[in-house]
Amino acid sequence: MFYLGIDVGRYHHAAALVDPRGATVALLPQFPATAEGLLTLRAFVQRHLPPKEQLRVGIEATGPYWQPVARWLSLQGWPCVVDNPIKTSSLRNYGIRGAKTDRIDAVLIAQALRWEDQAPRERLHPSALELRQLTRLHTSFVKDRTRATLRIDSLLSSLFPELPPLLPKKRSSPTTLALLEAAPSPAKILALGPNALTALLRRASRGKLGQARARRILDAAASSVGVPSPAAEIALALLLAQVRLLNEQIDSLDKHIAHAYSHLDLPLHTLPGVGVLLAAILAAELGSARRFARPQQMVAFAGIDPKLRQSGSLQGQVRMSKRGSRHLRRAIYLACQKAVRTDAQFKALYERHLARSKPHRRALGAVMNHFVHVLFAIWRDNRPYVPLTSS
Repeated sequence: MFYLGIDVGRYHHAAALVDPRGATVALLPQFPATAEGLLTLRAFVQRHLPPKEQLRVGIEATGPYWQPVARWLSLQGWPCVVDNPIKTSSLRNYGIRGAKTDRIDAVLIAQALRWEDQAPRERLHPSALELRQLTRLHTSFVKDRTRATLRIDSLLSSLFPELPPLLPKKRSSPTTLALLEAAPSPAKILALGPNALTALLRRASRGKLGQARARRILDAAASSVGVPSPAAEIALALLLAQVRLLNEQIDSLDKHIAHAYSHLDLPLHTLPGVGVLLAAILAAELGSARRFARPQQMVAFAGIDPKLRQSGSLQGQVRMSKRGSRHLRRAIYLACQKAVRTDAQFKALYERHLARSKPHRRALGAVMNHFVHVLFAIWRDNRPYVPLTSS
């Protein structure tokens, strides 16, 4: 068995061919990430691979750049092993100098493949990759909206510091956007008058706010210590437009994600604390329960397994490893925060750890570990979650 390691880059790749004893047979220092470059790789393998020898190929999961390479290799009849870049980084540190070049990384990928002797397996189903693009974009847009709303709060602290406590807590709400677009300063609030302001609030909040809130806002505007600033009002208008656009894009993504998740026919949304969005993130990041033989492997993949540092008599603290996907870990964390409030089983587990004098984070970490075990079971068996009852 010969081993081909490919170091994947954005514009160029590098490849190394290693024999069964670990000796480097040949190097392809650089070839372009194009169809022509991949044909160069095929010619390189045909030239250096001895007749009747089997070939095993390994690449790193580097950003999105590995996906075209993996697909091309599969079409050539060379299904590949896709590994985490953490492994190559660890092997690089084995050397004293810790040198890093594309050629060195290609050799390390091939050596790791030889040592572990992994068989090719599907890393993620294409539908999971598609869903991952949508869910990660959704997360990015939500973060952008949060940053924009924080900047809006910062501008209001100078323009109209009395207003934020009178607004809905969600700064991206239709009521907040409508009010600030119509009247971003105390003077413009007063210019609206009580009738127009009341009508605006009722319309934007769908009847939840009305004359009483309008009167409080007018009173605050009349005695405001805000500093008039045309530049701040321009900045506020631009940020409000950005938030409104992000709201529309996030709503559109929600629909696309729900549609894509519904085609997977999975029961993940039945877990406590998990709605369609979090279920879609779990499905996108994990790919399939069949990728894991045991729930402990899924726990480690999520990076919520315990990591202990110990040397001689020195006993370090046990911490969460956090070596896996941060998107997956965040989804599990958010689900468990809600699960300990809404599900009797998870609440009892959380309180049991608190009773043992564990701090909140460690207790919630134990809940997250248990959550993944439950997730593994319902996904493996394709059955919905059923809460435990007192009976």
